[in-house]
Amino acid sequence: MGNSKAGKRFMMAAVLVLSLAVSGISGAAAGIKTMKKDGMELMNLRQAAMMYGYSIEWNSKDRSVSLMYMDKMMDDGKMMDNDKMTDDGKMMDDGMMPAAKMIKIMIGSKKMMVDGKTVNLSMAPALYDGSTYVADTVVTMYMKPAKAMK
Repeated sequence: MGNSKAGKRFMMAAVLVLSLAVSGISGAAAGIKTMKKDGMELMNLRQAAMMYGYSIEWNSKDRSVSLMYMDKMMDDGKMMDNDKMTDDGKMMDDGMMPAAKMIKIMIGSKKMMVDGKTVNLSMAPALYDGSTYVADTVVTMYMKPAKAMK
């Protein structure tokens, strides 16, 4: 009976470790820092913006971040013209555009502006160590080029 309890504890610990590892894979695979808040995964907005070709501007007055699509993809902070690559290594052709060209995110608000329309968020963007973090759906639904999505 003692071995049975130890075996169950080991299995529980293994399941916990694997679940924690798998939860960070989506952002880590794309090279974007992530963090957990209230059980949800949040992604570093600046890194995602750079990866998908957005300029980013912080407005300290209203604590907002404005993103504007620049029609060029980024790679390690350098503009890419002809060799446009998506995060999964596929070539990005001229027709690949993100879902949104202009995005405005307000820290602490569950609403954001996407191309002039209000969109409700599942979780308000948060500041952590001087960086803005947003729910992963902001990146996958509004920033990632449609053809790059699976």
